[in-house]
Parts: sequence; structure tokens; C-alpha cells
Amino acid sequence: MKKEKQWLADLSLLLIAVVWGSSYLATKVVLSDIAVFPFLFIRFMLTVIIMALLTWKKCVKASIHTWLSGIIFGLFLSGIFTSETWGINGTSATNAGFLISLFVVFTPIMESIMFRTRLNVGILGSVLLSVIGTFFLTMKDGYQFNIGDVLILVAALLRAVQMTVTQKMTNGRDMDSRVLVTIQLSVVAVIMGILSLTTEGIHAFVVPSSMRFWLLTAYLAIFCTLFAFYIQLTMIRRTSPTRVGLLMGTEPLFSALFAVFLGGEHLSVQEWLGGLLIVAATYYGRHMETRIRIKDRMDKNNTNTSAVDAK
Repeated sequence: MKKEKQWLADLSLLLIAVVWGSSYLATKVVLSDIAVFPFLFIRFMLTVIIMALLTWKKCVKASIHTWLSGIIFGLFLSGIFTSETWGINGTSATNAGFLISLFVVFTPIMESIMFRTRLNVGILGSVLLSVIGTFFLTMKDGYQFNIGDVLILVAALLRAVQMTVTQKMTNGRDMDSRVLVTIQLSVVAVIMGILSLTTEGIHAFVVPSSMRFWLLTAYLAIFCTLFAFYIQLTMIRRTSPTRVGLLMGTEPLFSALFAVFLGGEHLSVQEWLGGLLIVAATYYGRHMETRIRIKDRMDKNNTNTSAVDAK
């Protein structure tokens, strides 16, 4: 990959971390007005309507593999958002921020298992450093394990698996990212609609009329869902799942910044130290992976040269 394209992918993924960092505060506010499943249904239905207007012709012409991939990605996404949203509703923001960041640890492990590669010590070290930083950033008043924590942990694991599966199923294939996003978000909308009717009955159709609710929901639908997943799905095909995990591992830092400047929270020296460790871990991980890729390329070139010389 050319250097400028690599930086474009990195900056795009970092932007997702910023947007998703803001989503915790927005989601907390919205859930005070509506139940989890109806909220998720509205969020994803708004996104699907926008995407369908732009991509329905391409969706009709899409290959079976594209549809199958989109459906699989949608099932993963349904599990992620169900676990994460219920988890946020059932635990503290502190515990949620720490546990969701564990997908940074799970991603290289999943990548190693799925692609049958050996974990690099430098990458693993940067991932562990990121976790330590997240611990300092988020662990303020002790720790108590509950069902909300379990759900956030499940969401973190599903995130890691989803990123690795996405890279594996789309690698080397000519697939339209916009079509994939439309299909997977449609799957989520359908599932959330069914769950809304199952859990809330007729009340699922009663939605808040406040401007605050609709503005925040529109923000979550357009920026935190549509743009974020389109960028992630596009850029993950230009880099590795581990690199994606490291860059997006800065999400807790941005979440804390939004909490400070918009939510009025105060961060201690320990918490700021944790944020700096996350940034340092992300930069170090990026540096280490670049070195690994250069070394692998050189080794491959040397092997090819030796094979030619042998002939």
C-alpha cells in the first residue's frame, strides 16, 4: 500500500474512534427517553433509508457472496449493538469503557487464530500497554462485576471477531462497500424491529417527540452508524484487523474528553496518564506493524530472488 493511502486509512479509522467516543454520552441521554430495542430500530432504520436511496440499484445487482457477507456482518453487528447498548444500560460508564476496549486485545488474537499466524511480541506489547492505559483512564472507584459487564465483554469479543471475519471475507474480492453496509444495516434494522415488537408490544411504536431525542438519534444514525461503518468496512480492506484495533483503541480516550468538555466530568492525573498511555500504545503499535510489514516484504523478495538464482 502506498504511504499516503495508509495514512488516509489511519486518519479515517481515528475519526471513527472520535465519533464513537462521543456516542456513549449521546446514547446515555437517548436511553432516558426510550427502551433499548425501539431506539436501536429507529437508529438503524434511519440509516437504512438513507443508504437504500443511494444504493438500491447496486444491491439488486450484487452477487450472492456480497449478500451472504452482508447478512453475516449484519448478524455480528446485531449482537454487538444489543450487547453493548444493554451493557451500557446495566453497568457504570467506567466499567463499560474499560471492558469495551478489550476488543483491542481480542483482535490480534482472533487474527492470529483465523489467519494462523504467530503473534508478534511488539504488537502484543502495544496492545497490553493500551489496556493498562485504559485501566488507568477508566478505573476510578473500584470494580464490581455484574451482568452489564458481561454484556460489554461479549460486545468487545464480537467486535474483534467481526473485524477479522470482515477482512477475511472481503480480502481480494471486488465488493462494493456501500452495498455491504446497506445489507448489514438492513439486517440489524429487521432484527431490532422484531425484538422491539417482541419485548415492547404496541408500545414499540410510541416514540419521544422531543427535539433532543431526534437530534441525538439522527447524529447516532448518520455519523456513528452510517459514516462510521462505511469507513471501517472500506478501510479494513486496506489494512490489517490488528491495525484497525489499535487505532480504534483510542475510543475510550475520546469518550473521556467528551465527558469532560460536554458532560462536565473531571479527570484526575491518573486518568490523564491512562489516556496518554493509550495514545502512546497506538503510535507504538502502528510503528511496530510498519516494521513487520517491511521485514516481511524484504523476506519475500529475498526468497523470490533466491528461487530465481537457484534456477
